[in-house]
Amino acid sequence: MILAAGLGTRLRPISFYLPKPLFPVLNIPLLYRLICQLEEAGFRKIVINCFHLAHRIMELVGSYRIRAEIITLVEPSLLGTGGALRNALPHISRDGPLLVINGDLVTDLNPAQVVNQHRYHGAIASLVVHKREPWNNIAVRDEKISGFNDSGPYAMAFTGISVLEPEFIRTIPEDCPSSLIDAFKVVINKGDRLQPLRADQFAGHYIWEDIGSPGGYLSAHKVLFAGENNRCLVGRETELPGDLIWKDWVSIGPGVSLGSDITLCRSVIWEGSTVPSGTVLEDCVFCPYGNISS
Repeated sequence: MILAAGLGTRLRPISFYLPKPLFPVLNIPLLYRLICQLEEAGFRKIVINCFHLAHRIMELVGSYRIRAEIITLVEPSLLGTGGALRNALPHISRDGPLLVINGDLVTDLNPAQVVNQHRYHGAIASLVVHKREPWNNIAVRDEKISGFNDSGPYAMAFTGISVLEPEFIRTIPEDCPSSLIDAFKVVINKGDRLQPLRADQFAGHYIWEDIGSPGGYLSAHKVLFAGENNRCLVGRETELPGDLIWKDWVSIGPGVSLGSDITLCRSVIWEGSTVPSGTVLEDCVFCPYGNISS
């Protein structure tokens, strides 16, 4: 299940017009990237919840050739991460665990390996965790999660990737908003095992970026461009003027009109944008709906 209902408040004004999971990452909508990763890992049924600009998400699902069965659940009101899972229960297999991933993540962690590790440990729920400031707030000791809102030396960050057994999802209250974190706390209080799965045990080097803020969105591009010889991506039907100056890296979408005497540095230009002559963009997201900077 991909959680894709959020409002994207930190990405306004752009998120007023396009939901966060559809933000282009190297000119590909993030949600489509996630679906392709799940398909390649062998997943054949994917549930997506949506609320904010739900019609845009449904349009994307219908416009791409996707092999997996896609079920989109439009929430009449925001149910939160816990309520969304409880609402999806009728569409989830009763015989096996559910992989859950936030719809604003750029990662190359193998989701099939995550599920296999969850099965190996036999917990009712598993969270993929890692060390990542400033989000380290989960207490991990003796190979189990013992609490949240922790700031000690054992604290780790939740990656937004989890594996949940159907019996866990059934404990979440029905027909009301709730948080998945609150449901995890109930597990701990009952004495059931909440299993941490360390991201660095799946791969010594891995990509994980949260695009929920302008800085995170730009950081995802920086990481994906790392090691590339040509760090200027240009979409179809976009022509670069001869006097364009670009530095470090830049991602330019399809059908972009670029004026003269433009300088671009660590910036993402969305499809259909018109960049006026003399523009200087640094650490910026530029699109027809407005601009945001980190």
